[in-house]
Amino acid sequence: MITPLSVVLVIFGFMVCFMGYSIFRSMLPLWGFILGGTIVLFFIPMILKTPLAQQTLFQVIAFLIGGVIGALVAAPLYYVTVFVSGGAMGALIGLIFGAYLEISGGVVSVRALSELAGMTFPPRLISPLQVVMMIVFGLIIGGFSISFQKFMISASTAFLGAAGVVSGLTGAILDVLRTNPARGLWVMLVWLILGMIGLFVQFRMRDET
Repeated sequence: MITPLSVVLVIFGFMVCFMGYSIFRSMLPLWGFILGGTIVLFFIPMILKTPLAQQTLFQVIAFLIGGVIGALVAAPLYYVTVFVSGGAMGALIGLIFGAYLEISGGVVSVRALSELAGMTFPPRLISPLQVVMMIVFGLIIGGFSISFQKFMISASTAFLGAAGVVSGLTGAILDVLRTNPARGLWVMLVWLILGMIGLFVQFRMRDET
């Protein structure tokens, strides 16, 4: 099912995935708006009751509030923005890894991978273990972002943008592949491939400027 929010996620996702480094360097407030809005949108279900958090009006308001705050602080707090950008990618990885650990109990298995792939993308935050993994990976990758800014800005924007696109299109992808038992795995693969393509395009664009 295509909703107004999914359309916004796809549009902003493509922009960030393929032009993230350019946006970050030349239009930092715009990147702050996108990043701030996305972060607030992710955490809003934990603040509001679930049915309320799923309503489009509240999602739009939450995105705008987070976006405005992000745009205002992005330029004055440049290094914080760099850290949060990398930290957001780390948190996404931690969320996925934490969900896998919850399913598998720390054991590598095809069943656990299949069950993980069958979840929504990104997986819902449902356990303290996921929170711990998000914090750990967020701090580690956020720290790397400060030390290796050019690469990490490109990588974080490419994969976060790809996550936005895939999240917006998840319903449509699953409908197309509804008879495929590995449809959830295809969603994960689309995210990884799109993120890698976005990273490659950003490197090419950066080398040509």
